[in-house]
Amino acid sequence: MDKIKRFSAAVIAMSLACTMMASCGGSDDSSSSNGGSASKADTSSAAAESKEDASSAEDTAASEGGEESGDTSEDASASVDAADITPDPNYVHNYNFQGYDAFLMFADRSGWFWRNMMHEGSVYDTENFDVTDGETYGYGVDADIVGDGEYTVSITKDSIAQNNGVLNPQALINEDDGTIFAAEGCCVFCVDIVGICNGDFGSGKNEETGEWEMDQELKTNPLDDKLDNHWNIDAKGDYKPSDLKVKVTSIKCDGVEIDFDESKFFYGNIEATNNRYRIEIYNDYGFTATDPGVDPMGLTFNKSLEVTFTIEGLGEVKTFPEVTPFTPGA
Repeated sequence: MDKIKRFSAAVIAMSLACTMMASCGGSDDSSSSNGGSASKADTSSAAAESKEDASSAEDTAASEGGEESGDTSEDASASVDAADITPDPNYVHNYNFQGYDAFLMFADRSGWFWRNMMHEGSVYDTENFDVTDGETYGYGVDADIVGDGEYTVSITKDSIAQNNGVLNPQALINEDDGTIFAAEGCCVFCVDIVGICNGDFGSGKNEETGEWEMDQELKTNPLDDKLDNHWNIDAKGDYKPSDLKVKVTSIKCDGVEIDFDESKFFYGNIEATNNRYRIEIYNDYGFTATDPGVDPMGLTFNKSLEVTFTIEGLGEVKTFPEVTPFTPGA
């Protein structure tokens, strides 16, 4: 593994702390428990456990012929056609969305090397985007939600490596042949739809009954109605969570369907501090940690991860204000 090039390794620990706070934070403004009630693990311990899990996985895989989940050895990588796992340096992300931008939020358990925490449309977020800062880009293949229907979001070996020529700070690339190492397990696995929620309600478990409540009225609305909710997560959106019916219909690793129990996923404005509608498939720090609907240890891929879902209740999606198209490389 000494031949592996780790891009911006020094930021990994900081990213673990900062990103999990962002992805799991909630609000205390609800009369009952919303996304903010989910406990937060010590990120330093999480990072250490992640490294231990990766090391243990490598030892196990080596002893079992490189077939088990967790194998990141060079021998196992050699068994895959290098061309199939080499990111395309000329890959161009999509920056044009007519409707709401939905993206796959993900972090693998082996070190967050397949991490994606932003949407592709973040390039239009004038409040937070920095063209030179890899932390402010999305590294997925997003979906343009223009009405009721079925949509697919994903991360791929091409999308995860760079955006606009800016390297994903946490991508793990083999220095010798340029191949990307496999994602092993998951600690964050969600779908977020940007701009949907109006901020009047959060979603979470009722403190007394333990039942999931899609609409928990917030004492104060944290969102700004003067910002453009097409791109900015702090802008007031257009729906309350219960207006929408969302359901995951398919999850694929490297194009192969995996088993899951959709009834154990959580839906709604889980963070309650921004306008994103979330499908929480699995989150170490969320509601799904204790009784997951997917196997967070067994999930593995080295080409792509994709989630397909249906959404109903949007009606006629509004027309968003026009912006100057983002030009890659400019």
